[in-house]
Amino acid sequence: MSEVTSKGERAVYVTYFDEVKAIPENRQDRYWVGGLCVPLDEIAKVEAKLNDLSQEVFGTKELNEATEFHAKAIYFSKFPTRDWKMAKRLEVLDRLFGILTASDKIKRVFASINSKKLYAPEKAGEYAFAHFCERTQMLVGKSNVTMLIGDMDAHKNAQTIKEFSQYRIQGTPWEYGIEINSIVDCVHFAHSHHSRMIQLADFYLFAATHNTSGRGGDMATEFDKILNKADFYAHRYKWWPN
Repeated sequence: MSEVTSKGERAVYVTYFDEVKAIPENRQDRYWVGGLCVPLDEIAKVEAKLNDLSQEVFGTKELNEATEFHAKAIYFSKFPTRDWKMAKRLEVLDRLFGILTASDKIKRVFASINSKKLYAPEKAGEYAFAHFCERTQMLVGKSNVTMLIGDMDAHKNAQTIKEFSQYRIQGTPWEYGIEINSIVDCVHFAHSHHSRMIQLADFYLFAATHNTSGRGGDMATEFDKILNKADFYAHRYKWWPN
């Protein structure tokens, strides 16, 4: 991915990200931050596919809370898909998976930290975000640039912005940390119901965490079948501990 354009210019990407918090009481010990790194000229194409799907299932391409593809809500039959039967919810999840895996230009990246292995479990989110920034930097490479756009609900927004500004100045905060020089500007946030790309990043992280989620039953079994249709490995990731 570390490549320049034919004119020798830097290639430009946008990285959309979300998080899945550690909830030990629900057997979710891992704190995840992850998402999708997409070339600027690919975004409109992906958005068009998601908008077409919205037209099919919601009857409109309008962006609002009632037309949001929120993976957890679809999976567990919550608003706005509360009245959908399991078959329809699985069909939509299948279509989202198809959009996610259709283009090799969509790059996937995550950091997953086991909070129970930390001396300070409350820092799991901070560590996951720092490792996510590192892996995004490695994915983009020194020759290209990206910016980060996260779900407005992800992490503590002000704290995330502060942490990221420190990484850009000082590098990531450990002995073998790296410089974060290909991620430009500050971290930006948007409500997921206002961004189809954040919705797709949300779906990716929901899918990536499925095997460690503790979900069971018929829905989990059928969702497994969807996820086995194509390889959706991460192009860069941090899994700690190994």
